[in-house]
Amino acid sequence: MRKSRGFDGELIIEIPKVATSHCEQLPLISHLFISRMGYYPKALHHYYQRPNGISQAILLYCTDGQGWIELGGNQLHVRAGEVILLPTELPHAYGADTQNPWSIYWMHIAGDHSDAAVAAVMDRDGEPARAVHVGFSDERNALFTHIASTLLKGYSASNLLQANLALPHYLSSFIAPEHFGAQKPSAGAGSPTEKAILYMQENLSNSLSLDNIARSVNLSVSFFSRRFKKDTGYAPIEYFNYLRIQKACQLLHFSTWRINEVASAIGIDDPFYFSRLFKQQMGLSPAHYRKNKDIPRQ
Repeated sequence: MRKSRGFDGELIIEIPKVATSHCEQLPLISHLFISRMGYYPKALHHYYQRPNGISQAILLYCTDGQGWIELGGNQLHVRAGEVILLPTELPHAYGADTQNPWSIYWMHIAGDHSDAAVAAVMDRDGEPARAVHVGFSDERNALFTHIASTLLKGYSASNLLQANLALPHYLSSFIAPEHFGAQKPSAGAGSPTEKAILYMQENLSNSLSLDNIARSVNLSVSFFSRRFKKDTGYAPIEYFNYLRIQKACQLLHFSTWRINEVASAIGIDDPFYFSRLFKQQMGLSPAHYRKNKDIPRQ
């Protein structure tokens, strides 16, 4: 069960089934990878209840306000500067405080090392489960942003590796918070492929052609297609469609727009084509995704 509303400034990233299946086949990340992630600021009315738990570990890092978590009939308070990781298959409920709602960074972490990650972060020498105080860190938040921005660029093997190889580093910021300091500036996009991806992200509401994208980086269609496929593992339009469906997931999750309105917002005028494309990537129709948006997908 889930009860929540949209939050100003929120972020949610749903990793398509094809991409999580790819993670399972990549030896460097097959044991520990992200299946969903997001950020909810001032998340009034945020509430989840999962009587049987789920098959992923859940990380909740509170940076403002406060909330609560119920485990085994006991309610724990989670305050700003605290983190808690819930192991797989553990029945739980959690939600924002009604007077001072939390802002949280969160992740669902899959793979057969996910419970080991929980144990590493939550090790309290046999003490009862409780949130761990880790304080605040610009570097930690920059890592989260790096992971999210990488996944928002698409699901090539290189992006999946880049994002999920950063996951242990992100988790280490909770294990040894004293080692994390100020945020480091990130480099801007430079290569034709990076510039093309940025152009795609800025034009998700338009129906781009291969020629449009190639011209945006001043390359011929044939040369650009070969270069893009070499860099990402995907054809340009295939990659663009992954970005569009990711945007559609966010609109379905946070807006009340009708399915055809969501399709139009990502530049697809045919709702039937949109539904086929969405199901191909996410494993279920847009309507079923919206109905079951609280259920994490492997």
